[in-house]
Amino acid sequence: MRLARTGWSWITAAVVVSVAVCLVPGHVHAYEYRDDFSTKKAEQDSYLHSIFWPQGAFPPSESYLYHSDTQQQQELGFGDYNGEPAVLGYCFPIASTQSHSAVSGYLNIDIRFQDTTDLVAGSLQYSLSDDGVIWSSARHLGQGNHTIPLESVSGACYVKFRGTEVLFDNIEVFLSSSPATIEVPRDFATIQQAIDSASYGDIVEVSPGIYKGDGNWDIDFKGKSITVRSSSGPGRTTIDCTGNEGRRGFYFHRGETRNSVVRGFTIKGALLPGSEIPSDNSWSSSPAHPIGAGIYCEYSSPSIINCVITQCGAEMGGGIGSVGGSPLIIDCTIEQCQAGGFGQAKSGGFGAGIGLTKGSDARIVNCIIENNMGFDKSFGAGVYCWQSRLMLSGCDISFNNAQGNVRGGGLYCGGSSTQATLERCIVSNNTAETGGGVFSDSNARVNITNCTIADNTHTGVHADASYIAIRNSIVWYNGNSSVSLGGSLSSNPVRYSNIEGYYSGQGNIDAVPMFASRGSDYHLRSNLGRFDSGSWVIDSFSSHSPCIDAGDPQDPIGAEPFPNNKRINMGAYGGTRQASKSIGPLIFHVDGSRGNKYNSGLSRDQAFRTIQEAVAEAYDGDTIMVWPGTYREAVFVVGKAITIQSADDAAVVEAPSNDYAFTFQFAESSRSVLRNFVITNCGEGAIFCNSASPELTNLTIVNNQFGITAYGGSDPSITNCIFWNNQFGDLEQCRARYSNLGELKPGDSNLGNISKDPIFADINNGDYHLQSEYGRYLPKGTWTTDSQTSPCIDGGDPGVHTGREQKPHGGIVNMGAYGGTPFASKSGPSW
Repeated sequence: MRLARTGWSWITAAVVVSVAVCLVPGHVHAYEYRDDFSTKKAEQDSYLHSIFWPQGAFPPSESYLYHSDTQQQQELGFGDYNGEPAVLGYCFPIASTQSHSAVSGYLNIDIRFQDTTDLVAGSLQYSLSDDGVIWSSARHLGQGNHTIPLESVSGACYVKFRGTEVLFDNIEVFLSSSPATIEVPRDFATIQQAIDSASYGDIVEVSPGIYKGDGNWDIDFKGKSITVRSSSGPGRTTIDCTGNEGRRGFYFHRGETRNSVVRGFTIKGALLPGSEIPSDNSWSSSPAHPIGAGIYCEYSSPSIINCVITQCGAEMGGGIGSVGGSPLIIDCTIEQCQAGGFGQAKSGGFGAGIGLTKGSDARIVNCIIENNMGFDKSFGAGVYCWQSRLMLSGCDISFNNAQGNVRGGGLYCGGSSTQATLERCIVSNNTAETGGGVFSDSNARVNITNCTIADNTHTGVHADASYIAIRNSIVWYNGNSSVSLGGSLSSNPVRYSNIEGYYSGQGNIDAVPMFASRGSDYHLRSNLGRFDSGSWVIDSFSSHSPCIDAGDPQDPIGAEPFPNNKRINMGAYGGTRQASKSIGPLIFHVDGSRGNKYNSGLSRDQAFRTIQEAVAEAYDGDTIMVWPGTYREAVFVVGKAITIQSADDAAVVEAPSNDYAFTFQFAESSRSVLRNFVITNCGEGAIFCNSASPELTNLTIVNNQFGITAYGGSDPSITNCIFWNNQFGDLEQCRARYSNLGELKPGDSNLGNISKDPIFADINNGDYHLQSEYGRYLPKGTWTTDSQTSPCIDGGDPGVHTGREQKPHGGIVNMGAYGGTPFASKSGPSW
């Protein structure tokens, strides 16, 4: 079963979703999703979530989610930790590739806050995003039914909830994309004719084919807020400008906004020959200084989605060029484009893939920029940015080539008003004289987060008199130098990054990153799971990248899949669904009635049969959840820093004759925790400690030969326990706090201990719940009241949280196996 830890048992888990998708060209695209939380779908379908925790277990030391299953309904609960809310994030559609169609619709959900007498009740907030990176401001939701409008230009709707003491029920999502209002060539022969006849909000849909000639190049939106889309994507719909110099694909120059959308085309062969590069970079749309062969944005800000721009060339921005514009570029491929080298002058160029100037503010998301070329003295074969602001998110900038005395083969950023933010980008296989990957100068500002900059020539990142910050990134295999920041104006510019040759800074390392395939696949090798073309593969045990779980510990892990160690990976896939997997804290389950030693233990359905089987599989930091039942075994913790606790109504452990139920004898510390058990009928004793100091809390130790024995300098932390009817004593060479002892020794009462009849519900028949006038749990799931109240109720450590004890209670955790759980007996409120 050790092989289960290498990942085979959870990497191939199927995802089952209740969706209905209709993707018929020319018709409405509809998507529906429903979950009433009667199953574990939320754990599978959410891309981001806090830890899922059993409903009946004492809460973890972090925020958590749990399935609330009552006789009335099934709900999903949010539990906080020290005020930090639990998180649940979805990306709709689920388990489906993006359709690249703009969608709109709604999310409907029922919300109920926990019953509480506290002054501060539960809370719930939600945020929306169309890329999972940039989010709307948080909005509060009250109790009741809510309908949340959804819309996304990219076709993906991200929803993130943050809540405390709140319950979800009946989530429903409906999304659709609007049908075409004008079709080409059915209604009009050319794309331009269709645009000319369109009105605000119209959708022009273009059938598969190759479009060329007047009306199918130099396409002008004329300032209209419309969508022009292909019906079958860029693989089947091409705007071909080949052999016609001076022709562009699309031309935006009348103040278009993000509501002007071009989607799903290949733009090919657009060339704009021109003259010398202006010495003062005074770019304009003058024919002498042509910009943006594939798509040109002049003081316009359209949305460019799911397009392939190939074999295009201009003096600046061979693929896409912008003067003063703010285009939104999503899911595009820009390849084999050229900057410079046209006309008799054969001048250099700026930005073969993308060129931005004059205060441009582009946002580039999930794009591939590769195989582009700058000609002699050109700047930025991939992206050129001058006096502009640039944001790159989730991009691949690779195989670019700039010839001659050039700067910034992948990205050139210069000018005091220029700012570039690269997030989740791959900058690779670029060539330039200086800064083959990224070059910045002239007080430019460049922020590089979760990027992989590799296989470039003449320096991965070069900063000359500019501000630069690199975080969670990998910079390796970049010719003479990985990072040259002699001219950096930043303090502490590199943090939590893997830099070849090392660069001083917090959290930095210098270790071979172990890419899946250097030069082509920059996923990180992992012996627990690496994403490979839509599936997960396992690398050899020795092939596990040091960049996994090595990013800034203050950064959220985002959408990194399970298992992970709750720390973001370095590199371009860190924080994404394709992040390589790692050994992280796991929850193992034990169920004596349905378990099997051949199971993985990672769910109740796959539970182990014995506690010792789970201990053998666990690593430091793991938790073992033991479901109700009686377990007759002697458990050896063998030095592991793990938590063993009941998952629901307290489990009962009985040791075999002449043995202890639990043994700690391998220098266990307070990181080894035993919680919420009834330990009884042990022939030797309940717990044995030798040179070990575990944490023993909320235990009911009753009817044993002896309670807890501690030798060899052991100093176990014993709190909130009940000792009763143990024949030869309760404690040997150790002390308890806030516990009920059979007999008090000098000083015991000063530690919050008492010695009183705990008043169990039925000690003769093994029911160790505490009697209460306010409410006692019955094993069948109902509650009753008694004529007396146990002194152990509200008798625990006042500094310990009451966990999930139900109200009314006095604000102090109960002693015994049920303290801190929903099965704790109730008490009157503390006034």
